[in-house]
Amino acid sequence: YCGENVCVDGVKVCDFSLDCPSGEDESKSALCDFESDSCGWYEVVQGDGFEWARGSANGVDIEYLDQTPPQDHSTNTSAGHFMFIFKRSSRLSQQALLRSPTFQQASSDCVMTFWHYNSGHSVGAAEMHLVIEDSDSITILWQTLYNQGNQWHPVTVQIGRQTRPFHISVAKLSLAVYEGVSALDDFMFHNCSLPKAAEVCPTPNHLHCIRSKACVDYFQICDLIDDCGDGTDEENCSPELMCDFEEDLCSWTQEQEEDMFDWTLIQGPTPTFNTGPWKDHTRASVDGHFLFIESSEPQKFKDTAVLISRPFLQTPRLGPESKPSCVFRFHYHMFGQHVFRLAVYMRTRNSGRGNLLWVRYGDQGNFWHRKTLQINSAHHFQILVEGTVGDDFSGDIAIDDLSFLGCQPYDGELPSKEPSTFAPITTMSTAPPHSCPSDQFVCSTTRECVSLSQVCNFTPDCSDSSDEEHCVKEYCDFEGDTLCGWYLSVPATPVPPHAFRWQTGQGESIHQGEQNHRPANDHTLGSSEGWYIFADSSNGEYGHTTDLLTAPIKITGPQCTLVFWYHMSGFTVGTLQVFIKSRAVTHEVWSQNGNQGNRWRRGEVFIGIHRNIQVGLRAKRGISYMGDIVVDDVAFVDCAPPITSDLPCGNNKFICANGHCISEDNLCDFIDHCGDGSDENHYICRGFSGRCNFEFDLCSWRQTQDDDFDWLIKPGNMHTHGTGPSTDHTLRKPSGHYLYLDGSFPQTTGHTARILGPLFHHCSKDGKMVFYVHMSGDGIGTLNVYMSTNSNHSLLLSLTGNQGNYWSRQELPISSTDNFRIMFEGKVGSNTRVHICLDDITFSSGCILSSRFETDSTPRLLPGSCPPDSLQCTNGNCFKREQKCDFTDDCGDGTDELDCGTSCSFEHGHCGWKSSLANTFSWAHGVGSIHMIRPPHDHTLKNESGHFVYLAATPVGLKGDKAHMRSSVWKESSAICKLTFWYYISEKATGIIRLFIKTENELREVWTERQMQSEWRRAEVSLKSLRNFILIFEAVRTQDVSGGAALDDLINATVHPGSCPAVTDFVCNNGDCIEYHLECDGKADCSDESDEIDCMNVPGACNFDMPSDLWQETCQLSQDPLDDFDWEIGYGRMRNGTGPSADHSPNGGGGYLYVNSGAQREGDVARFISQLEFPASVGICHLRFWFHMYGSRHMGTLKVYTVGLSGTPLLMWATCGNRGDSWHYANVILSNASPFRVIIQAEVGADQWTDIAVDDISFTRLCLVGGPVTTVPQTCHKEHFQCLYLFECIPLSWHCDGEEDCLDSSDEEMCASVVPGTIPPQTGCETGEYRCMNSSCIPALLLCDTVLDCPDGEDEYGCPVKICDDGELVCEATADCVSYQSRCDNIVDCPPFNSDESSCYVTLSPRNVGDCVFASLLIYSSGCIRKLWKF
Repeated sequence: YCGENVCVDGVKVCDFSLDCPSGEDESKSALCDFESDSCGWYEVVQGDGFEWARGSANGVDIEYLDQTPPQDHSTNTSAGHFMFIFKRSSRLSQQALLRSPTFQQASSDCVMTFWHYNSGHSVGAAEMHLVIEDSDSITILWQTLYNQGNQWHPVTVQIGRQTRPFHISVAKLSLAVYEGVSALDDFMFHNCSLPKAAEVCPTPNHLHCIRSKACVDYFQICDLIDDCGDGTDEENCSPELMCDFEEDLCSWTQEQEEDMFDWTLIQGPTPTFNTGPWKDHTRASVDGHFLFIESSEPQKFKDTAVLISRPFLQTPRLGPESKPSCVFRFHYHMFGQHVFRLAVYMRTRNSGRGNLLWVRYGDQGNFWHRKTLQINSAHHFQILVEGTVGDDFSGDIAIDDLSFLGCQPYDGELPSKEPSTFAPITTMSTAPPHSCPSDQFVCSTTRECVSLSQVCNFTPDCSDSSDEEHCVKEYCDFEGDTLCGWYLSVPATPVPPHAFRWQTGQGESIHQGEQNHRPANDHTLGSSEGWYIFADSSNGEYGHTTDLLTAPIKITGPQCTLVFWYHMSGFTVGTLQVFIKSRAVTHEVWSQNGNQGNRWRRGEVFIGIHRNIQVGLRAKRGISYMGDIVVDDVAFVDCAPPITSDLPCGNNKFICANGHCISEDNLCDFIDHCGDGSDENHYICRGFSGRCNFEFDLCSWRQTQDDDFDWLIKPGNMHTHGTGPSTDHTLRKPSGHYLYLDGSFPQTTGHTARILGPLFHHCSKDGKMVFYVHMSGDGIGTLNVYMSTNSNHSLLLSLTGNQGNYWSRQELPISSTDNFRIMFEGKVGSNTRVHICLDDITFSSGCILSSRFETDSTPRLLPGSCPPDSLQCTNGNCFKREQKCDFTDDCGDGTDELDCGTSCSFEHGHCGWKSSLANTFSWAHGVGSIHMIRPPHDHTLKNESGHFVYLAATPVGLKGDKAHMRSSVWKESSAICKLTFWYYISEKATGIIRLFIKTENELREVWTERQMQSEWRRAEVSLKSLRNFILIFEAVRTQDVSGGAALDDLINATVHPGSCPAVTDFVCNNGDCIEYHLECDGKADCSDESDEIDCMNVPGACNFDMPSDLWQETCQLSQDPLDDFDWEIGYGRMRNGTGPSADHSPNGGGGYLYVNSGAQREGDVARFISQLEFPASVGICHLRFWFHMYGSRHMGTLKVYTVGLSGTPLLMWATCGNRGDSWHYANVILSNASPFRVIIQAEVGADQWTDIAVDDISFTRLCLVGGPVTTVPQTCHKEHFQCLYLFECIPLSWHCDGEEDCLDSSDEEMCASVVPGTIPPQTGCETGEYRCMNSSCIPALLLCDTVLDCPDGEDEYGCPVKICDDGELVCEATADCVSYQSRCDNIVDCPPFNSDESSCYVTLSPRNVGDCVFASLLIYSSGCIRKLWKF
């Protein structure tokens, strides 16, 4: 009843249409501000003391005043009314349910707005539902979670087309802990009424509904939505032209070949929270169906799903006023933080995407949107709908109600080729014709042809330089607002407004409040008008990144270095990184974070030889706007690849195996200058002593005993709190290793660590040492380099303080009148958290080691003594050094087999197995414990008293830590030699055990295990025939802190030699085996002397038993005409006080070759050269000879070189000094990457008693054969991913696929699975732990403690700004304050990470009084847990 004797049908009440003259039938529907009454909204569940009630701040008793907002939203006064949660009592389960009036129906455009207030620590969540009459389903319209602050918030929800009566309900649940304010106000419905009846429609393009007499637009006809209200706009529609997905895909099909996954048909909400729709569009409820793309795993960023329509006929031409002949309508939903892209295409062939008609990017809100597209095509066509996945799981996109109007289906298939609308028109090309094949680049103006591999290689191969036109430039100062070939990769275009991104800028554009955030002057000009690039932290949010990438670079040269200048000033400035992208794999090569002061600093990254890469600059935003990241003057220095020439290599050049020529100064410096590694082959580099890259151990360097702590070896990918390089210098990869000094606790300022090099002879001349040092960070301390002799230490170099965030090359000349060593001394500075780092130490070939040599003299022995090079047994017998650790008891009492690192139960120590002195951690020797993650008992005794070795868990242990334990050198083993041992990997921790065999030529893995076990397991490894080898057990920590890998009962069995270890071995007549290079070397190595019978001399072999004028012709050796003097034939003692008394022959009656020093000056050299040119080979050709160096202490040097086609000598061997009056044996491996001759050179010493002699020269037969000159580098195929910590190759598609495929799990590290600033997926960690983005786990207690514990700082994302009372904990998710008494009480007060129950068994035990400061923070570095507890 409307009044005034007017009545309307009850079904028209609350249908959003005004049927009463004064609108009384809708008085409780369209608008309610609760000022006069509740408008028909009421509490359903009454009487439980927890219910929705209408009220105002002035209208409640003072004791309930904390349950209402201070003002309403309508009037913004304390007298204004609203609906609020009124709590008068507490029970375990209380529910408040607010229900609206019943509404009869709603149009498809219907939306509802209201304001809500949800404030308080324990206010809880609220949920709004749509309930349709006679339906059991409840559709969620809106949710709010937890505290939203002390203010009113607007909400808009989409009701959609409702054809049946419905109502709205708002539910609130209390679990007896509700405390806060929850209120609603100002409900308003918009566009909810159906169109009104009309006598005549306004235009011919409207449909006049048959029964309701309403008018609807032409484009609303046959669109699957009843807009008339009587359904007549959806009558007589072709089902082939529309689909609501309630049953299936109708006539639409999924793309099968050109996309990555399919659209998914679903009913109700999508499975991922905070993304995707809660209801469909057709029915506007959970009962309806729609299609969506699932952006969670296994989908990856930019994966696409494509839906294809059936084919349609071409559209007719349109007249000037005619209706569109073909229209496509659809509804789409794009809601979620990581929504990426939805696009619609039209194609006229049966493959590809065709032409883009429409596209949308990003979050469009939690609403269904309608889009109408008019189609015009002169050919048959199909419509494609493409959804693209964003870079995280909150990126679902949905579509519904797809329909065509006026389009004519086509029953055939589209052609395979795009048809042409016009006949071909002959045109004259403005560019000259060319004849280049498809695999070559056509130069723009000259039409020359160059290889595609030469495009973008920093070398203009086209005469017009067009092959480098669209590439990154060698130098960019950004002047004139240009990027010089760099382009913005992240964020992707179109770049959203206010995104954190790289952009060009000038100092003069700095605005108010930004003065200290970026530089006023650029680096190039030092002017405010100069340009640079910067990432403005005023935009974006914490953790957001932006990438600037080069165009793809085909190849870089061996010395390629990226040099740039950066400026990072501001209290909260973020991080600058340089990365290299190769295919789908990206790794960081340089990084700097935090405030670096208001000045420009130099950055440098050594790139070296790379192929098909992109170099990137990444800026990561800090926690606030205070501090921009700025870069200027970016230069690629020496990045052009070597030029291949047909001309021979000149003097002072080394010929690489691939024919390239490089300077001899670049040999053996751990940089691949050749491009094939031949200049770094360890045989080529045998003349360079003392070199070390620290990839596996300390080489010939040793820790000193008189310092405070040790240098350690560290992989470049270890995350630390200190400042260190992102990669090592050798490999320029995170997996590479370097030497570093860790000055953190227990070290303090002034503590020193020293490392000592090998002993060099004083005869070393023109020596130099090159090394690389990284010292970055204020207060970093001092690096001193000393030359140490028996008498003193001479300071060669001292570096103090910050040297820049890059590997710096240092070169020092070295010489001494005494034998000497080089010593590095690192001293901890005031900042104990930064590291001094060393890598790639090399010495020039002029540096000669002081060493011992084999002699053939056998002096008489005193009783009870052993001859030189022999050792004494405990029982008094003697054994040769080579009999040590040969698995044979030569002493008779086992002395020679003690401490060899063979069989061991570890009950009485390590049995000679030795831990590396450079590892961060060692294999620990201990017993079982049921309370630890190591085994509960040993394997030998099977009790807690038995011993074993294990990798201990430690709070400072980091993923990637390695511990090595090695045997002594085992001389020889048989073909059936086996090693058995027992191993244990704790179920409570993770780790890897690996076994390596190391020989002179290789390091080979023979066994590995990572499977966690609950018991000791037996392993058996076949070693087979080997000679001079070491066994190395490696334990790898695969999670931070963890350990648990253990070994016990190592047993070697059947190790006595049987068959020969190598196929090239010489078999003596008695069946013994000797190495091939000992055959026919002038001394008997077989006990039956059969190795010196029937010897065939290789040209160049000579015993010099001939007249002095015939030795060159007979032996095919020649004097060097360019030396200072000549070698001579000698017989017997030629001069008193120096030289041999006889030749090396058994009877001493033959001749020898010698240099007479009596008539020469110091430094004069004599050389003879083999006339035969040996074929190129590496590691297989041996020169054997005997030498005699007797005289004064000023004896000169004897050297052996190979000289290739360039004429540059390559040192293979050297010795110097007085060796006594006896002949010494030398066996020299000869190597050269090109055909070579051999030079033997003698250099006269400082006086006339420095004669040098040689005799019985011979070459192995393999010298005539030659062999491979390059080794295959240990790299993965381009279609594979190389694991970071342990060398292993896996298919590239397995990288970042959510499954750990690498043994070290590195294939799932640093994957772009989450957007910076969001919480990563929380799987794989224990209860009470938080998982960082790199998959490491930290105690949840460390969340939101203002300290970045995760490498990318995500443990500090989204933390509440909350001040709690003393002794209370701030919960990171709820912002609640939890009392100290509630800590570790087995009741979770801080979900979801349970931080109040985390680390409950960690003992706060400071090492010294005063180590921990109990204020607002506890200091972790001194042994205590830091957290926002106050005491």
